[in-house]
Amino acid sequence: MTEPSPITDRGYEQLPIPFGWFAVAMSNEIMTGQVKTLHYFDTELVMWRGVDGALRALDPYCPHLGAHLGVGGQVVGNDLRCPFHHWAFDGDGGVTEIPYSKLVPPKLKRSCQPSWPIEESAGVIYVWYHPKRAEPKWEVAKLPDIGGRKWVESERHEWILHVHAQEVTENSQDHAHFLAVHGTKGPASAEFKIEGWTRRNTVEAPMQTPRGVMQGKIDVTATGPGQSIAHYTDVTEVLMSQQTTPIDHQSTHVRWQLYHPADLSEGQLRVAKARMRDFVKQINQDVPIWNAKVYKPNPILVEGDGPLLAYRQQYARYYQFDEPAPLAKSA
Repeated sequence: MTEPSPITDRGYEQLPIPFGWFAVAMSNEIMTGQVKTLHYFDTELVMWRGVDGALRALDPYCPHLGAHLGVGGQVVGNDLRCPFHHWAFDGDGGVTEIPYSKLVPPKLKRSCQPSWPIEESAGVIYVWYHPKRAEPKWEVAKLPDIGGRKWVESERHEWILHVHAQEVTENSQDHAHFLAVHGTKGPASAEFKIEGWTRRNTVEAPMQTPRGVMQGKIDVTATGPGQSIAHYTDVTEVLMSQQTTPIDHQSTHVRWQLYHPADLSEGQLRVAKARMRDFVKQINQDVPIWNAKVYKPNPILVEGDGPLLAYRQQYARYYQFDEPAPLAKSA
């Protein structure tokens, strides 16, 4: 008996790639003088770090005769030199040197190659993606100050998922799957609030912890479609910074950085690390479901499913490429 053919049309082509700030690398992955080609948003960009330590990124193909700037391109000072004819570009896409020409035409000096806005925060490199090259509409979210406490980065994890980016963050609004997939000990209760480009969630549910069943609380702040920061409170405290980056319409790169308070005792640290292992176990439980599911634009929902429609309504704003900043509202 032959195996059924895999489904290639899973419905995700109907979902655009959203605009926003998205993680494309960790800061320690691009050293001074290094050039890296990155594959996201169903396209490519070339990023480099100049001698001043700053990152810059351009579209990959030289406007002169089409050479790929990431294949043999070299960092010269703070500029990127094309491997084909050694034209040099600054981070704004302007030509700074043509070695065999007496001068660089003024129109080339201004900018002749599309560039990408970049921010680095807490060891993560973000770029602003917008299909119409619109300027950033909000700032990259920073780690929160929770009670004035110092937080220590403990672990990093990443996954390549075969699912549209919307599905990954929609997962936290799907309350019914907490029990079915992750084995929570009862139904979840939640608050859902939208403030401009930010979504805030508070979810409470009885959870299995290293010290038995406890009422767990998760406070999530999602800024745009690419960043969410979750504060977990139960037997311990853990802070999770998650970045969700579209590779294409049905592939997504997810990165996590997990933090614990700096003032934990040795025993408390063991408990915090156990909770981190549980979080990793939970996403690994979701992965095979994501990788095989199809997109349902009009799902059949019942009471207890969670605020999935409110979530989709908010997320759809990142597909409206000419929309101004939204008004705050609650759901």
